[in-house]
Amino acid sequence: MRIFKYEINGVVLTALFSILGIVVVIILGSYNVKDLTEAKKAEKVLEELKRLRIALEKYYQVTNEYPNLTLEGAKDNLRILDYTDKNGKLVSFAKIYGHDTLPKTPAVENILESNAIYNTDSFKQGENYGGWSYDYSGNTGEIHANLPINIYSQGIDWNNY
Repeated sequence: MRIFKYEINGVVLTALFSILGIVVVIILGSYNVKDLTEAKKAEKVLEELKRLRIALEKYYQVTNEYPNLTLEGAKDNLRILDYTDKNGKLVSFAKIYGHDTLPKTPAVENILESNAIYNTDSFKQGENYGGWSYDYSGNTGEIHANLPINIYSQGIDWNNY
């Protein structure tokens, strides 16, 4: 009988260690999944930022000015910025950019997904609400993601990147 009791305790102990091991693996796995998800979000923002900057420069080469992305409604309909120049040629930031809306920065923590655009000449003091910070008034064409430092666990200072 005594041997049987130890065998039961051994089985119970083995089962408890197995369950504990599974829980640890699940927890560690969830951290890795979160890291991968955050890395993909950061990668998406970097890609969109690059595409926006290229489109802004192409637009500038055509018009010698930057588009007013801060115009009310432009973030959701870039076609409202379209105009015909003095030579009768259609100038369209949406066409140059290849999309009719500004991209959204992905949601994370307490920041919602957003394509809001904020006119600023000081990127060091971003509002960090998501979306984009853009220097339209200074006519520099400078644009940054309006996100807090390290928001996607990548160590990126978005106000300076």
